[in-house]
Amino acid sequence: MTSKYFGKFLVEKGVISQDSLVDALIEQIANTPPLCQVIYKNKIIATPKIFEAFRFQQDHQVEFMQACISIGAWTKEVQEKVYSVLDEVRKPLGHILVSKGLIDLKKLTMMLDEFLSQLSAPLEGTAVPIPEPVVPEPLLQEVVEIEEIPLADTSEMVEAYQPGILMELEETFEEKKRKIVKVALMLIKDNAAVDPEICKKLFQDIFKIVHTLNGLLGLLALDKLSELLTSMETYLLAILPEIPQRSAEQLLTDTQLLSKGIEMAWSMRTSILEHANEKTFFNELSSQNDFFNLTKTLKG
Repeated sequence: MTSKYFGKFLVEKGVISQDSLVDALIEQIANTPPLCQVIYKNKIIATPKIFEAFRFQQDHQVEFMQACISIGAWTKEVQEKVYSVLDEVRKPLGHILVSKGLIDLKKLTMMLDEFLSQLSAPLEGTAVPIPEPVVPEPLLQEVVEIEEIPLADTSEMVEAYQPGILMELEETFEEKKRKIVKVALMLIKDNAAVDPEICKKLFQDIFKIVHTLNGLLGLLALDKLSELLTSMETYLLAILPEIPQRSAEQLLTDTQLLSKGIEMAWSMRTSILEHANEKTFFNELSSQNDFFNLTKTLKG
C-alpha cells in the first residue's frame, strides 16, 4: 500500500511537472471556500460560538480552526462534517489538471487506475489475502447475481473484536480509499453529459475499491458493513452494462446514491474503531432506518 498522494504520483510518473502540480494545487485552494464560511453556511457550529471564535482569533492572531479548538468548539463531529462539506465543494485536482490542458481525461483515468492498483496491493507483512477484483468486458453481457442479505437484529451483531482486527480495519479502509471514491464520483458528475465511456471506467474503478474492501472486511466478520458494501457492488454491477444508454440525470442520481453509500460505510467504520463493535452504530433508530432504506435501494 502506498502513502503517496495522487498528485505526487503523477509527478513521479513524469505525467505532469512539479510546477504544474503546484499551480493546480494553488487553484484548488483559491477556489475552496474559507473554513469559517463552510461552518457558518452549513450551520456546523452555532453562530454565538463562531462569533466567539472570531474574537479569539483577533485577540490572539491565530488561524480560525485554532481559535475554534481553543474555545472548545472544534470537536471530532465538527471536523468530520467540515471535511465532508469540503470534499463536496473542493474542485478535484484531476478536474483542474484536465481543464488547464495539463493532462487529457483518458490519460488521467489510466493513471488513476494504476494508482488504485498500488493502493490495492497487499500490506507488507500481512497474511490476509486480497481477492483480485474482476471487472472484465464479459460483465457487460451478463450481470452477476449477488445473494441479498436480510437485515439482522442488531442484538445479534458481534459485540467486540480483537485489537488486531481493528488495526486491520483502520489500515485497509483508510481515508485515501474514501477520498478516491469521492473524486471518481465528482469526475463522473463532470462528464455525465459528455463522455459515457469515461464514466464507465470510473464506475469500474469504484467497483474495484468496493469489491476489494468487501473481500477484506468479510474476513474480519464485519457483517453489516460488508452487507452495505455488497449492496453497493450489486448496484454497480447492475448499472455498468447500461451506462452508455443512461442519461446524464440518471448518472447523477447514481453518483448521489453511491456517495451516500461510501459515507455511511465510513461512518460505520469510524464507529467500529471507536466502540469495537458494529452494534453501537445502530443504537439510534434513525441509523437503523437509514441503513435499511439505503441497502434496499441499492439492491433494487
